[in-house]
Amino acid sequence: MTPGLAVSFPAPEHGLRRWWQRQILRRYPDDEGTVTLRHRRIYLLPTKRGLVFLFTVALMLLVSLNYAISLGFVITFLWLGVFAATLTHTFRNLFGMKITAVSAGHAFAGGSLTFTVSIDSGDHERERVQLTVKEAPLQCFDLSAVSARLITLTRPTYRRGRLPMGRLTVATEAPLGLWRAWSYVHFSLEGLVFPAPEVAPPSLPQGVDPRAGTGMGRVGNEDLAGLREYQRGDPLQRIAWKAVARGVGWYTKAFEGGEGRHFIHLDYHKLPGALDTEMRLSRLAAWILQCEREGRPFALTLPQVSLPLRKGVAHSEEALTLLALFRDGRAEVGTAQGAWR
Repeated sequence: MTPGLAVSFPAPEHGLRRWWQRQILRRYPDDEGTVTLRHRRIYLLPTKRGLVFLFTVALMLLVSLNYAISLGFVITFLWLGVFAATLTHTFRNLFGMKITAVSAGHAFAGGSLTFTVSIDSGDHERERVQLTVKEAPLQCFDLSAVSARLITLTRPTYRRGRLPMGRLTVATEAPLGLWRAWSYVHFSLEGLVFPAPEVAPPSLPQGVDPRAGTGMGRVGNEDLAGLREYQRGDPLQRIAWKAVARGVGWYTKAFEGGEGRHFIHLDYHKLPGALDTEMRLSRLAAWILQCEREGRPFALTLPQVSLPLRKGVAHSEEALTLLALFRDGRAEVGTAQGAWR
């Protein structure tokens, strides 16, 4: 060995862990379409109950040998036969089952994101099948033969962006809980997490609709369409003061047509400089939701990408998607539409 040259070897436990992750946990990293559980994907080990059962049978065998109890031998080997038979039944409870990724939902950061998968029982009845992903509540269900079922899995969200479903674990301990059979499925299924909206955002920023006149906030020749409940940020000149004076309540006048219509322009660059990136995205998300609730058209401007003046649920979802995928001071152009396919 060359003097001064140190050679280090990984600890045995670390090497074993890496081997396990490479050979078992990541053996099927990207499953597509429908996955059928076969021999190579199903693993079996005794449960704690099964180990206690084996220990009890071993004690019975020792006592029978020591005292030459013939009935003890009969009972001991009978229970060993039951233990071996349940191994086959537990394995068959998963064998041939078909799993298909269906859809991934969307949520705001801090909420819960749902993933939907389909379970097809095949030709056999399935008992007490367990389904779970990381940090999701365990789903336990039964399936009759030749039937399928949609299972919804819920994961908590902590930050915006894409959230993969992660490794799906399918397991069972039926019929007696002496053996545990399980399998891993790795679907490339991703949900979308929007920025958490600001709790109490300021009033909506208003601009001038380029398709209308040049006035900002003017009613002009618009026609009165009716009254709606007052929303925070409504212009003072549109409040129905006569209704307020009569004690009826707070309402805002709604107009249609005419020139000088105002619209909402949500501009990332015009937000206060004291706000960091996440706080800006949070405020924009709150404004987008407010525009959707009030049915107002809005335009969105982000670094290197912008959305034209539109309104509706689809427009709001596209805008929220751009906020969710915002990275390094710029939005991921071309990903907003693809995230909803």
